[in-house]
Amino acid sequence: MKKFTLLSCLILSMNHSSYPIKLNNQLLKVADEGGLFNRGIIDILKVREKIKLFLFGKLIWSGAELNITIVDKNQNSFDKKLNFIIKRPETLFGATFVVISSNHSFAQNLYTPETKSIVEAFLQKSKDKRLVDRYDLAEINGVNTGLFVKNPMTNELIPLFISDYILEDYDTRATHAHIAVPAHNQKDFEFAKAYKLPIKLVVDSIEQGRSSSPQFHKNSKELSMAYQGEYDDCIIVNSDFLNGSIQSAHQKALEFLTKNAQAQEYKKPYVYQLGHKQYSLKELQMIESTFLKENKVLSQAQKEQFQIVLIQARADFLTIVEQFLINAKEAKELMTEIVAESCKARQNLDAYIFKWAQINTGEPEKTIFKRDINSFISLSIFCSELIDFLEDFASSCPVALENLQRLKHS
Repeated sequence: MKKFTLLSCLILSMNHSSYPIKLNNQLLKVADEGGLFNRGIIDILKVREKIKLFLFGKLIWSGAELNITIVDKNQNSFDKKLNFIIKRPETLFGATFVVISSNHSFAQNLYTPETKSIVEAFLQKSKDKRLVDRYDLAEINGVNTGLFVKNPMTNELIPLFISDYILEDYDTRATHAHIAVPAHNQKDFEFAKAYKLPIKLVVDSIEQGRSSSPQFHKNSKELSMAYQGEYDDCIIVNSDFLNGSIQSAHQKALEFLTKNAQAQEYKKPYVYQLGHKQYSLKELQMIESTFLKENKVLSQAQKEQFQIVLIQARADFLTIVEQFLINAKEAKELMTEIVAESCKARQNLDAYIFKWAQINTGEPEKTIFKRDINSFISLSIFCSELIDFLEDFASSCPVALENLQRLKHS
């Protein structure tokens, strides 16, 4: 029933689109006729719909919320529990450490006699930095408190670190705490490598050997980077009773946590706190445009707050489109051609998406994006450009769309 509803919504969203432009790219036509996008069309339509909802503050961040006990190496419990939210509870068998930010209300009290001095030094160093710099120049470093929490799925003790590398992420903004699954989050992966922490693969590709499968070093056989993969086409592995379909594992994980860890479902929209109000990205674009039109002078504190919120919004956007970027990178030549055709057809050769598609510096997409998208206006415009392009892309794949219709009725 869920699958039917999802397909119906995606197809309906295409039927109510503004004005899709059918692209004539020969490579795209051949790829579509060969069935290359039969599976990918759902991801294309889903990411388009997510960007639309994100732009207007209607995209929901959903997962599980739970409180976890802090313990020392002898499993003596602390009075207080850490509050976490996690988007993919089905990956918890792969959680190998947790992190709190240095501005967490517990941070100054989380240490052992052996770690007290290094924790205090780390917190002082962090305190000496401007908050905006801690966001914008977050480094993959931290301090081990010498304390642990129990993995809520396995009861395994996993170490508790203090670090600012996760400040911009949604879960940390909400709770100042983060459950790290390094095999499936690139920042967690880099932190785990730096501190020699375990990296446990718990999400795998159904079809081995594809470019979208986990990539391993030839000699060490270790993951070469975090695996995000074709998430809907993956399976859960190395996770005991959760092994198998990723969709059923998600539901089983929620049920287990609700029953055994007093967890509850968490759902809130992607909106941003500015002053005493919350705004969607589109509203922030309008506020910024008004300030520019009126030549409003902002104080240094206001400028820094705007910059922090922009960093948060950019991070959320990149999380939403991460899978699309991975896939686009694998078909760079084709994507460059069809982006160019779409922009020309829409008479929008000044579009950032057109310039972005031409970039071939070898830099990571996230680095380029952070450098170029430096305002709410540019981020909102890029969202709109991507919505138009993905609409053109999808409408130019009739074979894939027909296959989607067949899935709907099967």
